[in-house]
Amino acid sequence: MLMGAEGFYALNNPFQTNGPKWFCEKKWLGIEVPDMYLRLDLPGVGPDPDDVDVSVVDSKRVLIIKALAPCLNINDSSPRSYETYFRLDCHCCEISSVDNPQVTHGVLRLLVSTTPINIGGSPDDDIHSRLLRLDPDADQEPELSGQIVEPHPGLSEGPASAYEYKQLLGDSVYVRLDMPGVSDVDINVDTVNKRVDVVGEAPTVSHDSGGRSYSAVAAHLGLGALITPPRVEHNVENGVVRLFIHPG
Repeated sequence: MLMGAEGFYALNNPFQTNGPKWFCEKKWLGIEVPDMYLRLDLPGVGPDPDDVDVSVVDSKRVLIIKALAPCLNINDSSPRSYETYFRLDCHCCEISSVDNPQVTHGVLRLLVSTTPINIGGSPDDDIHSRLLRLDPDADQEPELSGQIVEPHPGLSEGPASAYEYKQLLGDSVYVRLDMPGVSDVDINVDTVNKRVDVVGEAPTVSHDSGGRSYSAVAAHLGLGALITPPRVEHNVENGVVRLFIHPG
């Protein structure tokens, strides 16, 4: 985990080093196009439509998202479930449809179409930039940097930490790292100075405001690593990096 003098760069993930912060990003696409773009991190959730449910309640003002991140390795402590909702805080429009919800590399992206219900049409961009809210019961927007990493506000079951470490037989080690948006071609794993370093890049997709970078010290090694480097296996699936570190 990387924490500077002022704390973590992003409280949503201890490994993130740049790019847009927080678990979600929402963007009103313009006055002429009554759509809002939503990005929501769901590490561990795959592209299978059966693992994600997106629905609009009868009031047409609340969007509910439910998702399941199954265990993909026997060493995962448990599966994870997400359930959260977004609410329109304006009184001038309602949700008319949810278009093209897709999960790629542990990130859900979708478009929320709205329809004006008051005379005067859609409000301006500055107003709607604050309307679609994760954790709508919160009194204010969360702090984005600081000393303590925040749990995912939509996590309803399963481990809240972005990091999991497990000692295996034969002095091998299993490590899980959440890096939503990162694929198997965007990762680099190195053994340097008695530690295993992982660096990942999550590129900009669709209407994202930018890409994100991650950097983590996955494990510290014993003195023997200076003589015989360990053998490290890794895979990346659904925005989750899993490593097996074996003695050299």
